[in-house]
Amino acid sequence: MDDQNNSMDDSQEEESGRSLAGVSPEAGEEALQNPCPFRIRWKLDKEKTWTISVLASKHVCPSHLHTWRSATDAKWLAEVLANKVTSNPKIGVGQLRDTFRTEYGRHASYKSAWHGREIVLSHMGGGDAKSFQSIPAVCARLKAVDPNGHVDLEPQPDSRAFRRMFVCPSASGRSFPYMRPHVGLDACHSKNQRYPSFIMLATCLDGNNNINILAYAIVDIENEENWVWFLIHLRGAVTEIESQEIQYVSDRCKDIINVVRNIFPGASHVHCIIHLQRNVKQRFGTEMEKFFKVLHRCKTEERYKQVPEAITEKNLACGQYLSNIPPALYVMYAIRRPRFGHTTSNIVEIANSAIDPIRSYGPLRMCIELYLYMMEQKAKQHRLSLTLNEETLTPYAARYMATQEEDAERMRVRIASLNEALVQSSTGDFVVTLLPECKCTCLVFKDMCLPCSHIIAFEREMRLSSERHVGVMWTSAAFRIAHLETFHPVDTSNLPISASCMAPTPVLKRGRKRINRIAGPGEHRNSATNLLVGSSGNRSLEPEEHQMLVELLLVGVESQCVEGVESQGVESQGVESQGVEGLESQGVEVNHTTDDDSGEENISMTDDDLDFEGIHDEEVDDVPLEFLW
Repeated sequence: MDDQNNSMDDSQEEESGRSLAGVSPEAGEEALQNPCPFRIRWKLDKEKTWTISVLASKHVCPSHLHTWRSATDAKWLAEVLANKVTSNPKIGVGQLRDTFRTEYGRHASYKSAWHGREIVLSHMGGGDAKSFQSIPAVCARLKAVDPNGHVDLEPQPDSRAFRRMFVCPSASGRSFPYMRPHVGLDACHSKNQRYPSFIMLATCLDGNNNINILAYAIVDIENEENWVWFLIHLRGAVTEIESQEIQYVSDRCKDIINVVRNIFPGASHVHCIIHLQRNVKQRFGTEMEKFFKVLHRCKTEERYKQVPEAITEKNLACGQYLSNIPPALYVMYAIRRPRFGHTTSNIVEIANSAIDPIRSYGPLRMCIELYLYMMEQKAKQHRLSLTLNEETLTPYAARYMATQEEDAERMRVRIASLNEALVQSSTGDFVVTLLPECKCTCLVFKDMCLPCSHIIAFEREMRLSSERHVGVMWTSAAFRIAHLETFHPVDTSNLPISASCMAPTPVLKRGRKRINRIAGPGEHRNSATNLLVGSSGNRSLEPEEHQMLVELLLVGVESQCVEGVESQGVESQGVESQGVEGLESQGVEVNHTTDDDSGEENISMTDDDLDFEGIHDEEVDDVPLEFLW
């Protein structure tokens, strides 16, 4: 129940100690260890009639120790367990229930604990409806601290509900020309179940093999329209992203494939090998997966033509499936641009894993945390770049070259001319050409833009330096320029709200379908209330219990119910002794209903005659209310 549904005002709740689950602080240790077992449950049916369905045991303690507060209210659980959820957002519902049972000595249902945790997470992650109205303020502050950055917010044109937003800080856009021309594209879904969204990322690698997020977008859904919108903004925000030297990598999402082809017609686009490999294994089995591993590593066109023939002989369907995929998308010999040793989309998948905690937030907190994550990563690389003033290569490139030089010492070079040689190694023979374009038949130099061991072995024989073939992006000078500019911190406190961006329609998770339980032994269904009666847990009330129940409800503890009755114009004096007759004499309608089958009697009081203070019909309709006194 909501806080408004309680018959007790805020001051009374504070005095009774809500943290003790319905037992006041005056109760002491004895009352906490041996709580009163009295329990009552009533329900408001569709005819607006209060029906009492459960009355368990009797009082074993003084009435002044009780409150009207529900011990398993979700909002109250959110308050008392907020520290647990804040310190560990991934805490399980079972662990919360155990904590509540241990610290407060009361039982909390799974549903109440789950809703309480969701309330805390919603406030933590900015996932409530009001947080969407602060998104324009965040965008304005991002533009204020970074005027050259690219920030765009686009709500729904008709309802002004949040639709999508794009953020690319200027420090990321300007650093791209000094990084590897290899861009990863992917989208991951958020974990906010009430307001689901998707995070679109564009990432790249610097000369020290660090993954950098160029730009991100938060959209309502991943489709071709949003990908077009994202890449158009990326093209306007990132310098030289339209160059034909750029290589894009992604999974086999059709939306990404079509959009990259249209937005960047001259760029090269390759598919993730792991995604293709999984598709082959899932559709055609492990044997065809082994053939695919050989196929995508083919270094010559002649070799590539031989492998599909063998695949077709083994599995015709697999051969047709792979023949429909152009070799330029995944086969080593046909790929035009360097992949820098990355045959998968890990450069963006790793970024998705790094921001996994952020994906649990709402769009407002998600936007802020993504920006702060990029700011911290840029600061780390900036500090590292200041230590490389005297270095020629980045630490990663230097380690790679040292490994290749060690392998070159075990190779034999057969020189044909000043420009060509045959290099023999344990893995085979490779032809190296130095001029007019340096290349090796192993294709490692083409893929990495760093000299392979075969080129190093040939140039060592010719007493030449192999560092002249190192790509510019691997130098420490390019690394320093790429991370010279840093981000600016943004103050996100006291954000104003605006009506220009509203919350979208929340997604309400449907629960289990309601069914009518079959009556068990000794039970029957009341035709008036449609409730099962006669069982030990949901039994009819005995006549002597009627009077006690009315006294408890109307007289109450600490005059709580008396105030509610007097507010309806009913005198409270004499109710204790008169019971049901006293109620009828005061003008309160008390219906005595008798079941035809069993002759058992239930009490019902109309809502118009007895209105419990603060309880609203629409909020408790069809919801069982458990009060622990």
